[in-house]
Amino acid sequence: MAGIHDIPRRLSSSKGKKEDGRAKALLNAGFILLMLGIIGFGIYQVARHMTVGLNTLRTQEILDESYVQLELYLFRDEQPLFCEGSDTYLYDVRDGERVGVGRSIGTAFRAGDAATASELQKKLNACGDRIALLRELGGLGTPADARDTAEAVDGHYLGLLEAAARGDLSAVNGYADSMLDGISRYDILTGAAGSQTVSSLKAEQDALTAGLTRVSGMTTDRSGYFYYDCDGYESIFDYASAMTMTPAEFRDMTAQQAYSVPAGVVGKMVYSTVWYAATYIPLSDGAIEVFQQGMVNRTTYTMLCGDSAGTQLHMTVERLVPDENGALVVFSSQDMPRGFGFPRRFTAETVALRTGGYRIPNEALVTLHSKETGEDVTGVYILAGNVVEFRKISIYVRRDGYIIAETFDDVKAYLDSLPEEEYAERTADGWSYLRLNDNIITRGNELYEGKVIG
Repeated sequence: MAGIHDIPRRLSSSKGKKEDGRAKALLNAGFILLMLGIIGFGIYQVARHMTVGLNTLRTQEILDESYVQLELYLFRDEQPLFCEGSDTYLYDVRDGERVGVGRSIGTAFRAGDAATASELQKKLNACGDRIALLRELGGLGTPADARDTAEAVDGHYLGLLEAAARGDLSAVNGYADSMLDGISRYDILTGAAGSQTVSSLKAEQDALTAGLTRVSGMTTDRSGYFYYDCDGYESIFDYASAMTMTPAEFRDMTAQQAYSVPAGVVGKMVYSTVWYAATYIPLSDGAIEVFQQGMVNRTTYTMLCGDSAGTQLHMTVERLVPDENGALVVFSSQDMPRGFGFPRRFTAETVALRTGGYRIPNEALVTLHSKETGEDVTGVYILAGNVVEFRKISIYVRRDGYIIAETFDDVKAYLDSLPEEEYAERTADGWSYLRLNDNIITRGNELYEGKVIG
C-alpha cells in the first residue's frame, strides 16, 4: 500500500510526461513548417524559371520592299499632221510604226459627213490592224502561240470586269481593245479568220474608199514614229516644258481640258525616243525623299503600268522641284514597248525603297534601362541554350506590326568606323547586338535577363 510520501513523486512524473509530449508536438509542428517552407521555396524557384507560353523565332534576314503608286502625265516631242479638206485616212503604216524621211504614210480622203467618216475610219483601221497582224505572224504561229493568246484574252476579260466594277471606264476601254486585238490574233493563229489574206483585206479597204473623194497622198518630212490619233493635249503638255515647268505650272496643265481636234488632222509624229512623265507628290508621301536620293544616284525605276497589258517601263528621275505642299517629279525614259498606247495620263507602281535587315515582330521588342549609361536601350530577349539574354538592336525602319533592324554585320561595320571615344560610348552598356539565327523570344511571362528556363 502506497504511503502518503509517494503522491508527490507520481504527480511529478505525470507532469514530466505532459511536458515531453508538448515538446514533441512543437518539434513536429516546427518540422512540418520547415518542410512546407522548403517546398514553397522550391515551388517559387521553379516558378521563377518556368515561362508559360514561351514562343521563339529564329532571326532571319529579309528584303522588304515598299511601293508607291504614281499618277503620271506624258510629255513627248510630238506634232500633229494636217491635210486640209480631208476627214478619212487609209494608212500604209501601223499605228506607232517608225517611219523614215519621205515615207508614204497613207492616202487622205473626204467623206463629207462626220458620222460617215468616223464609221469608215473604224473599218479601215480594223482592216489595217489585221493586215499588220498577218504580216507579223507570216503563218509562223504555233499551237503554243494560240494557247498563250487565248490565256491573254481571258486575262483581259477578267481585267475588264474588275475595271467595270470599280467604274474605271478608261481601263474598261483599254481592256476591250486588248481583247479585240487578242481575238484577231487568235483567229489568225488558228485559221478561224477563214480565207482572209493581206490581198483580200486590201481589196476590202479599196471598196470602203471607192466612193470617197481622194484629197492627196501623205508623206513625212522628218523621221520618227507615226500615230493615228491625237488626244487634244499636244499643245498643252509641251515637250520643252517638262524640263522647265514649276509645280504650279504643272498643276495648271493637268487642270486644263483637251482642245477639240480640228478637221484635217491626219495623226501625229513623235520625233524623239526620249519622253518624260511628270507627277506631283504631296509632302505626306514619304516618296519625295526616296526620289530625291534616286535622282542623285541616277536610279532606274521599273514602273508597272496599270494598263491591260501590265506594261513595264524603266524611268529615271530628271528633276525634283519642291514647293510648300510637295514636289514635282519628272522622269525620263526611252522605252517604247509594243502595245503600250502612251496615254496622256496613266498610273504606275514602283518599288520606292528596298530595306534589308532582320524582321522582328513588335511583340518581341523590349526596353531595358542600362545602369552603365543611365539610358533606355531597345532590344529583344533571346534564348541562349536555356538562359534568357538581352540583345540590343538598331531599328532601320518601322512597318505595320514589325520593324526591320540592321544586321549585325552592318552595325559592326558602322561601329568599327567610329573614333575610339565614340565607339566606347556606343558600346558602354555592355550588351551585344542581335545576330542572325539568334532565337528571339516573341512571347513569354516573367522574362528577365539571366532567367533559366527549366
